[in-house]
Amino acid sequence: MNTKPNRLTFAIVAVLALQPAYAQQNGKADATTSETGNRQLAEDQTAPAQTKAGQPTNLAAITVTATKRVELMQDVPIAVDVVTAQDIESAGLTSAADLPMLVPGITMIPVAGPAASNVVIRGLSTTIGEPNVSFFIDGVYIPSRNALDFMLADNIARIEVAKGPQYALYGRNSFAGAVNFITKAPSNKQEGSISVGLGNYDRRDAKAVASGPFSDGSAYHYRVGVARNDFGGFYRNELTGKKLDKTSARGAFLTLDGAPTDRLNGQVNVIYDGMRRRDFAQQFVSNNGGFVPHFNDNQQYFGDVPSLTNGFAVTPGHFDRDSILASLTVNYDMDWATLTSVTSYNHLKLDYDYDSDYSAAQIATAGTHGPQTSISQDFRLVSPSNEHFDWLLGVYYYHLSDDHVDDSQYMGPAAPLGGLSSDNRERTRSAAVYGTATWHMTPKWDLGLAMRYTRETKSADATTTSLPSAANPAGSIALFGASRTFTPFTPGLYLTYKPSRNSTFYASAVKAIKVGGFNTFTANGAIAPDERSYDSERSTNYELGAKFSLLDGRMLLDMDVYRINWRDQIVRTVGSMGALLNTNAGQTTSKGVEANLQYDANQNWSFKLGGTYNDAKYDEYMFPIVAVLGGNPNLAGVRLQYAPRYTANMSVINRQTLSNGWTWTTRLDGQYRTDMAAIQTGTATIPSAALFNLNTSLDINQLRVSLWVDNIFNNKDAPGAVFTGDPATTFQFATRQRPGLQLFQALVNAPALRTFGVDLRYRF
Repeated sequence: MNTKPNRLTFAIVAVLALQPAYAQQNGKADATTSETGNRQLAEDQTAPAQTKAGQPTNLAAITVTATKRVELMQDVPIAVDVVTAQDIESAGLTSAADLPMLVPGITMIPVAGPAASNVVIRGLSTTIGEPNVSFFIDGVYIPSRNALDFMLADNIARIEVAKGPQYALYGRNSFAGAVNFITKAPSNKQEGSISVGLGNYDRRDAKAVASGPFSDGSAYHYRVGVARNDFGGFYRNELTGKKLDKTSARGAFLTLDGAPTDRLNGQVNVIYDGMRRRDFAQQFVSNNGGFVPHFNDNQQYFGDVPSLTNGFAVTPGHFDRDSILASLTVNYDMDWATLTSVTSYNHLKLDYDYDSDYSAAQIATAGTHGPQTSISQDFRLVSPSNEHFDWLLGVYYYHLSDDHVDDSQYMGPAAPLGGLSSDNRERTRSAAVYGTATWHMTPKWDLGLAMRYTRETKSADATTTSLPSAANPAGSIALFGASRTFTPFTPGLYLTYKPSRNSTFYASAVKAIKVGGFNTFTANGAIAPDERSYDSERSTNYELGAKFSLLDGRMLLDMDVYRINWRDQIVRTVGSMGALLNTNAGQTTSKGVEANLQYDANQNWSFKLGGTYNDAKYDEYMFPIVAVLGGNPNLAGVRLQYAPRYTANMSVINRQTLSNGWTWTTRLDGQYRTDMAAIQTGTATIPSAALFNLNTSLDINQLRVSLWVDNIFNNKDAPGAVFTGDPATTFQFATRQRPGLQLFQALVNAPALRTFGVDLRYRF
C-alpha cells in the first residue's frame, strides 16, 4: 500500500487547516416535509433538522423507510446506514459502485471485471448463482450483478443500507442485507441545474436536471434529467495501441407525481442507464507454489496477488449494457390504513465479448449475450402509528425471464481444442405474502414480529453445444430442462427497549433462506441426474444493538454485535462423474461488531466515523478438488472469500461562509479494509487497502465550482481477483509449449489510479 507522504499530502492538510477562522456561521434551513405515502418524502427529509436558526443540527431527526414505513433511524431495530443526497454530492459519488467509500462493512469486489461485482455484508460472500445482498431502486429489485454500477446522475435522495437479513420485507436474495436507492421527488417550485466537468484520463461529464409543478399551484409535478460520462481509460491495449478500458455512460430519468385528492397520490419513475466499454484491465498470474508431479507444475498461489499496471494486450472486445426501469407507485389513505401499490418493469440487455486468455495471442474468446426482463407487483397495507399496535400486510408477485447465450471457445491455432456454447432460457415465478406486527407493550418496550412466506418456481432450459474439436470432430449437443418449486418461510422476532427518547436498545432473532437452483452444464466431466439441482441455503441470525442520540441531537451513535449460523451453504464440489458443481455442502459461522458515529460539532464541522469487525469462517466444507491440487481439501476454519476482518470509514466535512459571500465546503473521505481471501483455500489474498478522496467546492448564489481528487495517494494494490482456468495455459500444455499444466490461476484486476478534475454547476 503506497501511502508515502508527498507534496499532495501537505496540500490536503492545508486545505482543511487554513480555512478562515473568521468565517461567518452558516445556518441551514429546515428542509423537512410531511407528505402522504412513504415514497413522497422529499429528498432532503433525511437531512438533519435544526431546532432553530444558528443552532447545531439534530441528527436524531433522520428518517428511513427500511421497514416499509417512515421511522426515525434511531428507532429502527436493525443496523441501517444512510447516505444522503448531500453526502452523494459533497463526496462526489457518481456510481453505485462507489458506495463502500461511505459505508463501512460493505465490500464490492469486481469478479468478472468491475461490471459484475460481488457484494459482501457481514462476511456472507458467494460467487455462485444469485447474490447474497439485494439492490433496489425505490423498492424495485435489480436482478443482475451486471447492473450494480449504474449512474447516480443527481437522481438519488438517499441510500439505505440495511445490514443483516431483510428477507421478510425485501424478499429476493436479501440473505445478508438490502441496499435501497431512493430517488428524488419532484420539487414544488420551478428549478433546475446544468453541470459540466473535466478530469484527467480524458474524463468528461455533463448533466442537466429540471423540476417543478406543471403550472402554478398544480398538484402535479415533474423531474427530468439527462447525464453522460466519458472516460478515456487508465490502461492501453498494447496489441492495438488504443486505450483498453475506455468507457462511455449515458443516463436519463423522468419522474412524475401528483395528488388528485387528499387521500390519493402517485408517482411514475422511468430510469435509463447505458454503458459502452471496450475491455476490462485484467491479467492471469502464474501460481507460485504447490507443485504437483501429476501435472508437472505449481497448482496454488500463496500470498498477496500482485498489482498489475501494464502488460495488457488483448484481442479487442466490448461490454455494452442498456437497462430501463419503470415503476408506478400509488398510495391511498383509508384512515385505518394506507394502501400502497408498486408496479415495476425492468429490462436489461447485455452484449459482452472478451478475450478470455487476456493475452496478445489469439487463443480463446468468451461472451454473454441476451435480454433479461422482470416484472413485479407489490400491494401492501400499512397501519397508521398507534400507541398500542402497528402492523403491515403485503402480497408480492415477481416474474423473471432471462434468455442468454454463453460462449467460450478456442480460436486460431487453438481451435482444435473446441469450446462450448450454451443457449439458456431461465424463468423465475415468485409469489409471497409478508407482514410485520409491532406491539407497544409499554411506553418503553416493543415486541415486533416479521414474516414472509414465498412460493417460488424456477425453471431452466439449456442447449449446450460442444464445438468440433480434435477429440470430438463432430461436436455434440446436450439438452437440459428442469423445474423446481421452493417454499421458504422466514420469520423474525424483534425486541426493543427505549429507556429514554435519546436511547434505543434492541435484540433480534431472524431466519433467512435463499432458494436453490440448477447445475445446467459443466466444462469437465458429466453431471449425474441426482446432481442437476441443489437445495435452499438457510441461516439463523442473532443481533444485539444500541442507538444513542447525544449532545442535544448533534451526535448519533449506533453499534451492534451479531452472530450468523449459515447452514446448507451452496458451495463448489466435484460430482460423482468429475464435474465441478454447486451443492449444499458448506457450513459457516459469521460473527462481528459494527459501530457508527456521526457528530455535527457546530455549523462548520461534521464528522462521520465507522468501523466493523467480522470473523467469517467455514465450519464444514470438503472441497475434493483441492486434494488434486496438492492442498488440504478440508477447509474448516478457513475464512470466506472477499470477507475482510476489519473495515473503517471516515469523513471530515468543513463548511464556511466567507466574508465575500462565498460558501466554502471541503470534504475528506477515507476507507480502509484489511486483506481478503481471494480463493476458497485462503492461500491467496487480496492485499489490504486504504483509499482517500478529497472534494472542495465554492458556492455563490446559483454557481458552484468543485475541485476533486480520488485515490489521493494513488494506491495501486489489486482491488480484486478470482481463480479460474487460463485457456492460454491449457493450449500451451496441449501443444507442448510448456511442460506442465496449471488447472486454476489468479485472474487479477488492475487498480483504479488517481483521478482529479473540476466540476461547474449552475442552478436556476
